[in-house]
Amino acid sequence: MAITNGYATLQGFKDRFDIEDSIDDNEIEAAITAVSRMIDGIRGERFFTTTSDETRYFTAVNSDVLFVPLKIVSITTLKTDNDNDRTYENTWTSGTDYDLLPYNASLDSEPYRWIEVTPNGSYSFPKNIRKGVEIAGKFGWSSIPAYISEACYLGANRLMKRQDTPLGVSAAAALGQLQVTAESLKADPDFMKLVLTNKRLY
Repeated sequence: MAITNGYATLQGFKDRFDIEDSIDDNEIEAAITAVSRMIDGIRGERFFTTTSDETRYFTAVNSDVLFVPLKIVSITTLKTDNDNDRTYENTWTSGTDYDLLPYNASLDSEPYRWIEVTPNGSYSFPKNIRKGVEIAGKFGWSSIPAYISEACYLGANRLMKRQDTPLGVSAAAALGQLQVTAESLKADPDFMKLVLTNKRLY
């Protein structure tokens, strides 16, 4: 099994935990992928982007600002539908009609988090028109932050340690019933501290 959009690498895991053989490679890759998707769920965002542009649709609740569920790496086209006919008549121009915020996000190796109408722009976001905004571009993060990668290594290692206990159950757990699952990872303060580093509400 190959790692799918993982926040750690197989070789990095083996180097870190002094693993020289390839016996457990498939299990390690599966653990890295599982923990990566768990991190996405906890954060409510993803720390990878796609090679090709994605076209996504959004409903604006304000006319001058648009918050999107996924962070923005780059925008190729931004179009709006003002009459709810699902035809996107207005094509916006970056810097003239809209700005990506925070302005200096790329300098800090972070994605953009929202879009604002420029003071002298030609358009505004169509409020409460379902799928009124069409954006083609790249979403997520262009590079994985170090704290997310570290959380992935930590979490994947904990999952792999299930193999060292009978039926994946920790012998030290009360009544022998505490399994190393997603819930127990969430209870790990070190894991959660890393996962929630720099988490914002917007």
